Amino acid sequence: MHWASRAAALAKDHGASEAYEAAIRKMQSIPRDAMGWQTLESTVPVPTVAIRSYIRRVARADSWEQALAGFLASPSPSGSYEYNKKTALKAAQGSIRALFSSTVFGVHGLPERTGSEFDEGEVLRMEQLTLGTHGILLNEELREICRRFGPQPVEDIATRLAARFGADRELTIEFATALRLFWEEKYSDSARILLPLIEAGARGLLLRLDEAIYRVERGDSPGRFPAMDFYIEKLEELGLDPDWVRALKVALLSPGSNARNLAAHGFRFAFGAAETAVLLRLAGLFCALPVQLDTVELRALLPQPLRGSRRTLRRRIGWVWR
Repeated sequence: MHWASRAAALAKDHGASEAYEAAIRKMQSIPRDAMGWQTLESTVPVPTVAIRSYIRRVARADSWEQALAGFLASPSPSGSYEYNKKTALKAAQGSIRALFSSTVFGVHGLPERTGSEFDEGEVLRMEQLTLGTHGILLNEELREICRRFGPQPVEDIATRLAARFGADRELTIEFATALRLFWEEKYSDSARILLPLIEAGARGLLLRLDEAIYRVERGDSPGRFPAMDFYIEKLEELGLDPDWVRALKVALLSPGSNARNLAAHGFRFAFGAAETAVLLRLAGLFCALPVQLDTVELRALLPQPLRGSRRTLRRRIGWVWR
């Protein structure tokens, strides 16, 4: 695989198309089992007391609407970017891994990236761990809402969200459908709605911000809207909270978990409960934004996108937002 990959790169640099195709065919023909992969697993237990503490908001909620509002007011599932960076780099000091370049292979078994920056990789690893842990907690929170109040009808969820947050009606309907599927434990079906919903939410937000994002036709390329990576980069430029920028990147794009592209291109079809809970939280970021705000008000909201959703909650002891 290594030499075939090197051969393909050299052939492409020198315009040797036949040699390039031969090298690619060689790469594609190597069985994954022949690569000698080894799987190393580690378990990070989440204490029961931590789960109970996290879902305490549900126990204190008077209704499912209030409990769901608490879910939509929770912080970025990847945590604080600055904290993750500081912690990851401190833990990686003196690591022998910094002495070697690494190659990342995709789910298809072929090499994707070689020689990525060590520090960036360590921060990404920390963020993915945090995202996975929060996925467990978010899953428990949503299950507790369902256990306590029962699975609510899609129309009721959409109507209440639109009324409470002033959110886009179309987005809330899709969010409610995905949430109901989640409560029915149809996690993959829910995720297949949530991935395009997040993209639609990001695109709609940029359009409401009056950003010129459409790409007109050029030559043989037809006019189109760009992809998810462009939307996230644009929102980052406009000042979206860095913690949420990182959550979107780590969960949806490469070099993160790349869920959006893997699902869109047929490399991934199944999603678990914790992963889908994270997608619900990411979709909720856009589904809880009020549509009645003008461009100036909306731009001012980007550094603190949860300000509006948290304002709808009554203050309670123990409801401390970070």
